[in-house]
Amino acid sequence: MPLLFKRLMLGALLMFSLIVAATMLRLALEWRQALADIDSMIVTPAAIDLPTEPSTHAMSQPTGSVASDQAPTAQPAVAVPFEVEATPTLSQASLNILLLGTDARPGDDTARTDAMVLVRIERDSGRVSMLSIPRDLWVTYPTGGEGRVNAAYSVGELRFGPGGGAALAKSTVSRLLDVKVDNFVLINFQGFQTLIDQLGGITVDVPEAIYDPAYPTADYKTIEVRFHAGIQTLSGEQALIYARTRHADSDFGRNQRQQLVLMAIFNRVRERGLLQQLTSFDDYTGAMRGYVQTDLARSRMIEVAGFARSIQADDVLRYAIDSDTIVALRAPATFAVEPTALKRIVRQFSGAAVSTAGGK
Repeated sequence: MPLLFKRLMLGALLMFSLIVAATMLRLALEWRQALADIDSMIVTPAAIDLPTEPSTHAMSQPTGSVASDQAPTAQPAVAVPFEVEATPTLSQASLNILLLGTDARPGDDTARTDAMVLVRIERDSGRVSMLSIPRDLWVTYPTGGEGRVNAAYSVGELRFGPGGGAALAKSTVSRLLDVKVDNFVLINFQGFQTLIDQLGGITVDVPEAIYDPAYPTADYKTIEVRFHAGIQTLSGEQALIYARTRHADSDFGRNQRQQLVLMAIFNRVRERGLLQQLTSFDDYTGAMRGYVQTDLARSRMIEVAGFARSIQADDVLRYAIDSDTIVALRAPATFAVEPTALKRIVRQFSGAAVSTAGGK
């Protein structure tokens, strides 16, 4: 009996060891694939000497626009150490990340940014704020010429080649707001939709009913879409339509909806524990591969993820350049932001002035 017992114990121990080893091997393979997926997203913006001084043209009357052209081409960056065990704090006191959503359709050779949101993270205070920039805002590009802010990316790609779009988009926003833009994340809307579906959908509290009789589709047709007011779960396709439709209100209303969708994605990520767990992470990075570009290094991604664990969605302050802060310009220009209003918004966004924006 003792010998049989020992054999049973040894067998159980061996089986347990094999299970642990197989699990560790699976995790290692998942992370290896995840890191490969992440590396494919990292690009290096073109090294262009662009001015980032404050804009002085906000009340001027521009006369023309600049055409856009080519879409970005990913360039692999040098890999940096990536420690999954550690959760490092942010290595700098504040971090400004420009989120860009491109509306490029399959086969398009242009990549205008249909969504632009600047996110600010402050390490010591734990403060997070986001500022939406309307896509049709008329600006002067740091390289010269004028046009809509959403064309800066494609103008940079056309003029400077791959990587120039990110450089010019960052510099244009930095010059407009007089705020340094540290990094960017660009996502194709197909990737946006894929991410939400991978998360199992998102929950959005729609503040008011939306009806758009002519929402444009990828095949250049239109469809009728409706969203009822109230809490509802949206698929990736529904969330994309909700974030992009504007016939029911305006670009400014769309900016507010984009912020709601971003916060819903953040809540869903937290619910699923994706900021803590290691398993199945490659499922998400694999789903996003080919749809995302960023100049965030691996180590910085981990810093941001670690910081995000302690953030609650209701604590994120939300701002926007809206219809109350703009002035109309003479055609073919659109509108500019009133300088005093812009300074007030930026001071609140950066924490230099008291704000009551809250999570609203």
